[in-house]
Amino acid sequence: MRSLLTLLCLVFVTSTIHAGEWKEVVGKSLDEHWATQGAWVLKDGVIHMPTQEYKHWKNYQNYLVLKDLKAKDFEIQFDFKGEENSGLYFHIPDLTKVEDRKHIEVQLFNNSKWPKDKPFNDHAAGGIIPSKPPTKDAGKPDGQWDHYDIRCVDNQITVKINGEVVNQVDLNEKQFAERSKEGGFAFQDHGWAVWLKDIKVRSLDAE
Repeated sequence: MRSLLTLLCLVFVTSTIHAGEWKEVVGKSLDEHWATQGAWVLKDGVIHMPTQEYKHWKNYQNYLVLKDLKAKDFEIQFDFKGEENSGLYFHIPDLTKVEDRKHIEVQLFNNSKWPKDKPFNDHAAGGIIPSKPPTKDAGKPDGQWDHYDIRCVDNQITVKINGEVVNQVDLNEKQFAERSKEGGFAFQDHGWAVWLKDIKVRSLDAE
């Protein structure tokens, strides 16, 4: 089996789309826009990761890595449904070295699984890792689709879930100082079942 590094080196090219132009990234086949060694499948416009025996986040070869775009300023929208835990990584400086963890993560989570007596931290839906919990719960009940809209302009991140702003973060804050300020995107394999659809992304970088 080819390594994820080999797959990315073979197929990754810097995007040639114009700034501000939306790009749909759910194609006819999974490898049209994505690279992974995981169990992700594409069927009827929905990308799905079935439940795995493991439940941890260090499965970097199994992450769903977007091949088509790197950006500093961007907007990405998608519908997410999850058994429990996943995440969107962005500003990945080297897509062949996701494990270097120089990126930022927006937490994707099924908040119906959150302990009722525990306040939200950065691992609740819409949290920004590291260290920024969401300000509210805008998720729908278990089993329903949540729509995420994540926008980054001039290092200012806004996260909306189902049209409601749940987090706003300045990436100039000190906990993000060592993190990359531009790069690519990937969805996390945490071992829990994940469904994704209607994924589109646009660069907001100057031409």
